[in-house]
Amino acid sequence: MKFDELLFTNLGEFGRYQKIQFILVCLPIIFVSMHALSWTFSAASVPHRCRLPNEGLDASYWTQSDLLIIAENCTEKKGRCRYQECQLRNDSTCRFGYVYDLSEIKYSAINRWQIVCEWSVLKAFIQSTYYIGQMGGSLLFGFLGDRIGRKKVFFIAIIMLIISGVLMAVVPYWTAFALLRAAVGFAHPGIFVIAVVIGMELVGPSKRKVASVISGIFFSFGQIILGCLAYFIRDYRYLQLAISLPALIFMCYWWIVPESARWLVAQHKYEEADKILQRAAKINGARLPEKWWDQIDYPEKTAQNRSPQRKYNYLDLIRTPGIRTRTFACLFLWPVVSMIYYGVSMKTDFLGGDFYGTFIIGGIAEIPALLLIFAFIDKIGRKPLFAGGYFLAALCMLSNLLLPAEVHWIISVLQFLVAKASITGCYAVIYTVTPELYPTVIRNLAMGCCSMVARIGANLSCYIVMWIVERFGAWAMIIPFGSLSLVAGLVVIFCIPETMGKPLPETIEEIEYNFRPANEELLTLSNASKKKNNPE
Repeated sequence: MKFDELLFTNLGEFGRYQKIQFILVCLPIIFVSMHALSWTFSAASVPHRCRLPNEGLDASYWTQSDLLIIAENCTEKKGRCRYQECQLRNDSTCRFGYVYDLSEIKYSAINRWQIVCEWSVLKAFIQSTYYIGQMGGSLLFGFLGDRIGRKKVFFIAIIMLIISGVLMAVVPYWTAFALLRAAVGFAHPGIFVIAVVIGMELVGPSKRKVASVISGIFFSFGQIILGCLAYFIRDYRYLQLAISLPALIFMCYWWIVPESARWLVAQHKYEEADKILQRAAKINGARLPEKWWDQIDYPEKTAQNRSPQRKYNYLDLIRTPGIRTRTFACLFLWPVVSMIYYGVSMKTDFLGGDFYGTFIIGGIAEIPALLLIFAFIDKIGRKPLFAGGYFLAALCMLSNLLLPAEVHWIISVLQFLVAKASITGCYAVIYTVTPELYPTVIRNLAMGCCSMVARIGANLSCYIVMWIVERFGAWAMIIPFGSLSLVAGLVVIFCIPETMGKPLPETIEEIEYNFRPANEELLTLSNASKKKNNPE
């Protein structure tokens, strides 16, 4: 008997215990979301101009001076024209520093460390350190999650996020801030990915959509809360404290969130798993049979006393043909979805209007998309929603290039919202389908590896959105994002199998057993076709 069959037949697929534990592991995702996008506000662009030789530190941004170069083609009165930001005259840079307009933003990292003009690339670099940290965290936590357990990794990551987040509010140098931001990024996969894996391993096959969709909604909640906090807290230091200190409440998780029972079973720690599952059965009003592990059809169980338990590593993701095909597809799909998602999340001003309002609306727009995924992912399958999301995002972005300049602004707004919703749906589906593609023995390794390579896309999005677009315009974002989204949809169609309603595989052999017959069938059909076309 499969572990899925035994567990969910007796315990239920999504009972009271699973719901409580899943909500508990999803709550820290709110803080992960706030930290992931907090640089949008900490480094919000502040209008600035060159400081004049005779001006003090308290100089006003709005002043009249012939030394200040007024922006070209300004038809307003001189006092209302925007100043050139990076030069006094055409041949003179800002040798005396800068004066900032503090009417909207009281204190940001931009004016604290003067990340403007020739140093403006640092804005993208500091955000990229977050994703570099995520790459390292995905690699290490993915390995540790399968080696020492999900719970320990989850707790270590929460502690790292709290400590680094608080220190970011007080460090005096941008280099130290960037290192701490990398540490927060390092903690990201240890919280988000582990939460999704725990959720996937808690619930039955027909309810697994909950793990990715609900976790995605919590991520959206984090964006909305961050936007609201940033609207009222215009000093980046206090904003950092506001999104870090409340996470101290999760210290109690050590006593209330148990280890993954599925991981314990995979490690042959049946007695420990039994304590957790018996408690779950009691809360769910169910009963488990005595020594239920003797009923599990688990290939490695009988070999436990004869040979040391096999240790899996990242090479197992490409060692066999069935797993290898899935891995190569995922290694392309994850960076693409990450690049597009974070790119449009950091560039919500495409909507126009208030900076804070558009950010909040962008977060709200994700929730209907996730609810639609929740409603249809187990009705029409993963593949149609996955590929369709990529294709729809590509259509909205690339078609924007064809719009005439005089088109009504509402059209562009709708394109942005649909693209954001579509790629959000893809993110939810990829977090559902990827754990379903891999067996228990390497599932966390696979999730960690995929999350790591996704940071390549996120890193590229930083430089595209925060640096290149500001220099060359929106097309520098639309063309690569739209084209890659189109290709990703094709990869889903041809390389990703449908996993809807199927039990989670336990071993690599299960994947390869199902993979080989399909290949043999294709080979047989191909040979038959050749014989038909070339009769002897």
